[in-house]
Amino acid sequence: MTRQTTGRIGRQARLALSLALCAASSTAADAEGTPAGSEIVNVAQLSWVAGGEQRTVQSNAASLKVDERIDVAVASLDGGSVPVAAGDQNRVLSFRVVNAGNAPEAFVLSAVGAIGGDQWDPAITSLALDTNGNGLFDPGVDQTYRAGTDDPLLKADASITVFVLGGVPAGLADAAVGLASLRATAVTGSGAPGTVFAGRGEGSTEAVVGGTTATAITQGSYVASLAVPQLAKAQQIVDPNGGSSALPGALITYTLTASYQGAVPTSGGLVEDPIPAGTSYVAGSLKLNGASLTDAADGDAGEAGTAGIRVAIGALSAKSNAVISFQVRVNS
Repeated sequence: MTRQTTGRIGRQARLALSLALCAASSTAADAEGTPAGSEIVNVAQLSWVAGGEQRTVQSNAASLKVDERIDVAVASLDGGSVPVAAGDQNRVLSFRVVNAGNAPEAFVLSAVGAIGGDQWDPAITSLALDTNGNGLFDPGVDQTYRAGTDDPLLKADASITVFVLGGVPAGLADAAVGLASLRATAVTGSGAPGTVFAGRGEGSTEAVVGGTTATAITQGSYVASLAVPQLAKAQQIVDPNGGSSALPGALITYTLTASYQGAVPTSGGLVEDPIPAGTSYVAGSLKLNGASLTDAADGDAGEAGTAGIRVAIGALSAKSNAVISFQVRVNS
């Protein structure tokens, strides 16, 4: 205990008490993210004034170690259904597994392709871990997962990308959806929130199941994309005499129509057509859906030259076609 003399206030002593807390609150909300095994020490101080003297005294130290909270999260990374064709093998669904606890934890992984609520069941062939961390499945590089042997050990808040590989049966209807799920469960244990595994946490602390039950499951999906886009080509000839004969000097207008009747939209459509031998491209004649395109490789969808034309048509759906036209002249 320490003493400090101060001025007197009147004839009678005036007593003042103040408590100073020297550690943060130990509520669960405030401990969010605190690493398991961390020591929290709480010491209080009492100060008062009596008889003109200020005095202080400290409490005993109350200390504890933060227990391990076991939590996990799983999320699909595909942003929608993955298009597949009948008979495809090893088609990839991508997931992220996150250690949402506060200590390093390993997780057992499993995938299921027969979960109901869809039109067909993917045949799960294997799981793989994103060994090189590039977010893409690389055969021969990414490690094939074996339960109990390759369970990923993740630091708190760390994550790993997991690939589920599935096979597609024959005889599917276009746009039919097949669901598959990935489950991750903590190796230390799982169960109802608050379940305690004595002494099994980091630094021999208690391991306590968090709100996720230490297991998480998320679905991904495949969609059968069976229809194939079609490209039709037509030509119209105007000869120098106003007829339709393929004479030297005749002007040929080519029209390319890209169409698609599938229920699953496509993307990244690109049409390329070489200029036929014996003809020359007519500069400035390239059009997409009736709108002129520049010949240069600039900001619009097309480019054209002596070798051929190239037009990016993007997505195709059953509700719209892409129509490209350009002209050549038969060499004289």
